[in-house]
Amino acid sequence: MSVKLQTPIDYLKGVGPNRADLLRKELGIHTYQDLINLFPNRYIDRTQYYKINQLQKSNADVQVIGKIIEFKEVAQKQGKRLVATFVDETGTMELVWFRGQKWIREGLQLNKPYVAFGKTNWFSGKFSMAHPDMELLEEHEKNLRGAMQPIYPSTEKLSNRGISNRVIIKIMQQLFLETGGKFAETLPDSLRSELKLMNKSSALFNVHFPKSQALLSKAQFRLKFEELFYIQLQLIIKNLMHKSKIKGFPFKHVGHYFNTFFKTHLPFELTNAQKRVLKEIRADLGSHAQMNRLLQGDVGSGKTIVAFMSILMALDNGFQACLMAPTEILSVQHYNGLLELCNKLNISISLLTGSTKTSIRKQIHETLENGELQVLIGTHALLENKVKFQNLGLAVIDEQHRFGVEQRSKLWKKGQTSPPQSSYGEQAKTIRKKFMTARPSTYKLLMELQAENKKHSTQAEAILWECLRNKKLDHKFRRQHIIDEFIVDFINLEKNLIIEVDGGHHNTIEQKEADNLRTQILNEIGFSVIRFTNEQIIGDIDNVLRYIANRLESLPSGEVGGATIPPHILVMTATPIPRTLAMSVYGDLDISVIDELPPGRQAIKTVHRYDKNRLNVFRFIRDEIAKGRQIYIVYPLIQESENMDYKDLMDGYESISRDFPMPDYQISIVHGKMKPADKDFEMQRFIKGETQIMVATTVIEVGVNVPNASVMIIESAERFGLSQLHQLRGRVGRGAEQSYCILMTGHKLSSDSKTRLETMVKTSDGFEIAEVDLRLRGPGDIMGTQQSGILTLKIADIIKDKALLQLARHHAKTILKRDATLSSPENGVILNTYKQMGKYKNIWNYIS
Repeated sequence: MSVKLQTPIDYLKGVGPNRADLLRKELGIHTYQDLINLFPNRYIDRTQYYKINQLQKSNADVQVIGKIIEFKEVAQKQGKRLVATFVDETGTMELVWFRGQKWIREGLQLNKPYVAFGKTNWFSGKFSMAHPDMELLEEHEKNLRGAMQPIYPSTEKLSNRGISNRVIIKIMQQLFLETGGKFAETLPDSLRSELKLMNKSSALFNVHFPKSQALLSKAQFRLKFEELFYIQLQLIIKNLMHKSKIKGFPFKHVGHYFNTFFKTHLPFELTNAQKRVLKEIRADLGSHAQMNRLLQGDVGSGKTIVAFMSILMALDNGFQACLMAPTEILSVQHYNGLLELCNKLNISISLLTGSTKTSIRKQIHETLENGELQVLIGTHALLENKVKFQNLGLAVIDEQHRFGVEQRSKLWKKGQTSPPQSSYGEQAKTIRKKFMTARPSTYKLLMELQAENKKHSTQAEAILWECLRNKKLDHKFRRQHIIDEFIVDFINLEKNLIIEVDGGHHNTIEQKEADNLRTQILNEIGFSVIRFTNEQIIGDIDNVLRYIANRLESLPSGEVGGATIPPHILVMTATPIPRTLAMSVYGDLDISVIDELPPGRQAIKTVHRYDKNRLNVFRFIRDEIAKGRQIYIVYPLIQESENMDYKDLMDGYESISRDFPMPDYQISIVHGKMKPADKDFEMQRFIKGETQIMVATTVIEVGVNVPNASVMIIESAERFGLSQLHQLRGRVGRGAEQSYCILMTGHKLSSDSKTRLETMVKTSDGFEIAEVDLRLRGPGDIMGTQQSGILTLKIADIIKDKALLQLARHHAKTILKRDATLSSPENGVILNTYKQMGKYKNIWNYIS
């Protein structure tokens, strides 16, 4: 390749510093590589030209050859617009610019033939074209033109500053000229041959300058496959590395707690899906790797009982467990549900939330740290620094997508910590005592040599430290670090690797024996030790660094000194995740799915009703309350909004109170702005059956379990997303009686709203609903900003390219199964590309 693709975009002919700055800020284009990965949004046919008298009133993209004969500025409410009179031999039209008039006026010439391209408008008896793409006819004919012209992503600022689509095409052509159109291949020949994929250079040329639709399709298929393939490869490697390098406590026993609960206290027979998932979790917990598993299950599928039985496995092995939920209501719900089960098994359990009293909080902190407290349920309060477990073995995170990455990582660090770095505890003492007793004179000399070494620092040590300190090996080292009673020259705690420099004066047989004894002791404590002489380091530092790099590569991660072995992690969600999203966002997790509801549950009947049917709906509510049932009525807003005419909670509460007056009816009200104590009081009234109707916001979306509640009414249902509607519906149908969900709306509904409502009425399958939701909202909206970065794809679309995603994952898994380290010659190109992706994060910024 003649030009490095990491060259800053400033150096491309025709760009320059000002344009480069705009491209960086507006489109994230920093290098040649970024530019080549700016793929067109669409393509248009630029082979056809229209006469002005041939134009149709269709607002279509057209190109017209003509001349500008006049410019004028026309005043408008805000500022002015620039209008040019554009003519050909058949007629006259106007070209209009609302922004950037000064630059445009200076850049265009009167009475010169131009090609004007853009959308036409018909207004006041004449055609006009707003912000057309203008090119001198002479230039237009010279430039490389295919039958299909690319239209690239742009922004208003780029257009205002004169970086039009034509300019981007021009600099893209320049990039191909400078590189000779030659780009390094990123997929092996065997894979390209099997899938009949275009080579990389041809694919890039044909996606930017396609000669035909057939070539464009082949180019897009090749580049989409590549993008999805490397995402899947990264996620699968991350998963494999996690399993091989992140240590976990092996839970070897299934004992008293689990067996007693299973035989005596299990409230119902487990479904086959629950049994399968428990088997998967048990296999994870029994290995020496940290479990990192996502448990998906529809509303009411029995995830909580599976989580509880996983907690019992931790307790059976002498560990503590915790369950963290995103809201106080949900954590209280979990606590109340598990308290009864724990009491039967004589397990100590506590609840910790933001509103827990100081005296209780203090007691929780003490009993947690001394090991008396076995299970802790709570909200974000679990993440506070004061919350210290004696030996946390399992952390369950419910509705995990509501927690940020940083919050989840704090929970990781709550695991059991090894003894502090200055002392490695009883194990180290026992190891030293063994060697002191067996070889007392050598051990004594060893301690004398250490004292001597501390006084001297050699040239070789200084040379090596300079390299290690500047991270020439991409790993952090410490110098003069204390390991038990020993001071070591250099140490990398991530890999437990020690580097010793002999210093040139350990020459006698006794001294060498002492050095060997020191290495043996450190090995038994859990460290790998490399020794170098002064001569080796001074004579060939590059070879020494290569040797250290190879040792680092071969060692698993996991600090011995002061390290935390993370607890096993089980994350749960009742929001079904479409398979394509699961493969993309959670592709590095192991996924378990409970796809079966417990027997005896009746399907919830869902209907859509308009506001005009309200009297009939209220009559139905009275009938259900007369049968002894309870009702939820959910509103989207707490206070009236000027922008949206949706019914708000307080207005609704007053209306319901009029139609269901006291003392015949009692009504609870719950919303997010209430004090926790007030909210809990109202919730408890409803749970105990003291109130028949609960008026609420989506605060009850998760975590409320009232088997007697049989009707869910969702006001302004068009305001809610499918996922929320499905979650809210899941609050009913928890008892043996028939339950109902009524979706109330006004008459004016958008196309998407109609689709959502029709989907809810048609199916109760959460995964089918999630697929529709994905289609309507797109992956970024569903995942939220924290987790949608991986889905910022350059050319692929995980909704439209679902089959291609599965194909890419299949081939990534197959290749890694045959060659986990990608060390075979045929996979060299994959390994090289994978390394480059890590080296230059901006090559494909869709890699998380």
